[in-house]
Amino acid sequence: MIRAAVLMLSSGVVAALSGCGGSNDAPPASPPVGAGAETSSLAASAQIDAGAPAPQGEPEVTTNHAVCTGRDIDLDTALIQKVCEIETEKEAPYKDVAKVLEVKVNLGAKKVPPGQHVDVVVMYTNKGQLPLALDFMIDPVPRFTVEAYDKKGKRVDVPKGDPPPPPKDATERLPSPQGTARVIVSPFGIARVKLGWDAVRTKWAPEKYKGTPIEVGYPRKPAGPLPAGKYQLRIATPLVHVMEGTEHELSGPKVDIEVGK
Repeated sequence: MIRAAVLMLSSGVVAALSGCGGSNDAPPASPPVGAGAETSSLAASAQIDAGAPAPQGEPEVTTNHAVCTGRDIDLDTALIQKVCEIETEKEAPYKDVAKVLEVKVNLGAKKVPPGQHVDVVVMYTNKGQLPLALDFMIDPVPRFTVEAYDKKGKRVDVPKGDPPPPPKDATERLPSPQGTARVIVSPFGIARVKLGWDAVRTKWAPEKYKGTPIEVGYPRKPAGPLPAGKYQLRIATPLVHVMEGTEHELSGPKVDIEVGK
């Protein structure tokens, strides 16, 4: 008797609930205050080409820190900040940013005396209407290298021949783990890095081998001024995950310079 009553009571409750009308689905939860604006900002940051969504499988834009974003980003500062580092897939997709990214090299002077120094500034300009995410390889720091070539395309700022063997008492140099740092350039904004170049020839410097990161290569030191003439500077940059041609116009921009008095 008691069991039957319990079953009847349960059936009645179910019937009452079913007869209340409306949907059985729970109403959607309200987003926390401010969440909508933050989500929209991050979503826009991931869109990199004329309002189109980011390619399928692209790493999420996980940095929204002030030092990593803005209209005028100092890459020297941003790319060494832990807050700008992101997790990426082993084989991250390449992005077609040719229509929205302009990479230029500005020189402190178009002509430099032999043996003298000139400032070199690489500028990444976002020409698009949306924030532009740019990724740079770090190991553990970003490495920008200025290389000098003559008219024939021969590099003139490195010694001839292979480097000498390491010093006998040198320990094995192991490469640092590679990572990725990301900056987000505002529409019509700029990310820049200031480098330098000396109009000199170089020679191998085995005495500097100890303490030189393997990523830098065999250490060198000045060996006299470059002869007067016209040269081309090519900047090897750590920009990654972008589509480009064989000239590496985005990751390896170029600029002409003259050495002379």
